[in-house]
Amino acid sequence: MYHIENTLMNEHRKEETMAFTNTRGRYASFGVVTSLPDDIIDSFWYIIDNFLKGVFELDELLRFELINHQGKLTFRFSEASLSTTVSFDFNDAFDPFFPREIFVTDNNGKETIMLPDEYALM
Repeated sequence: MYHIENTLMNEHRKEETMAFTNTRGRYASFGVVTSLPDDIIDSFWYIIDNFLKGVFELDELLRFELINHQGKLTFRFSEASLSTTVSFDFNDAFDPFFPREIFVTDNNGKETIMLPDEYALM
């Protein structure tokens, strides 16, 4: 069990566990499913599981930017409580019609990839 000392973050936490450690289900919103290929969607879970969990104390809301890096896709990770950003280069071709920003949320183990506009409706 982790105890987070950030009072602003604790105010919004339902449990004292780090986000993305008690996965009960993983989902992608309608907006994400209709705007990104399946393998790109799976890349978010791959990044979270293999590069973010256990390295950073993750908040319930993760923010990713999709960036064109020499025609290939780069995922840039950031969150409000970290001053660090991390970029992950993939061999997938960048598509200018991909959404620029993606949110991944953890709601008590229900992890969802969504567009910022969809998150704003929650």
